[in-house]
Amino acid sequence: MAKPALRITIPTNPDDLIDLASAILSKHETDGAASPLNSLPNVPQIITKLSNADDRNKASKELYRQAEKATQDRDLCLGISGTLTPVTIRHFVTAARDLLTGIHKGNEQTLGGWGFEVATSPKAPKSPRDTTKTTKAA
Repeated sequence: MAKPALRITIPTNPDDLIDLASAILSKHETDGAASPLNSLPNVPQIITKLSNADDRNKASKELYRQAEKATQDRDLCLGISGTLTPVTIRHFVTAARDLLTGIHKGNEQTLGGWGFEVATSPKAPKSPRDTTKTTKAA
């Protein structure tokens, strides 16, 4: 009878890889002189690297949380949520555009002097699929 295929996976996720390496080194330390890992070179350097990797992994997670919070705070200030919430940058810019468009009616290109990008080409026509009406045969 054939033996089932055996697979021993090594994690690619940093947290899981650090946990596995920690478990291996803990067992190695518990076994002491009887540990078969004593034949592997550079175990002391690996212990140092594991400590550094764990520290950097924790720092990475904290910085990621800080980046998420900073991005969320930025988006709230800008008003990027998709709605025109008052007292946001998006609301201000929209109000400024609307006011200046009214003041410069017929000469909207002057809004370029305020930093707006003014497109002077006509809007693209709708696709034929959008304008085609279906009719029922009589």
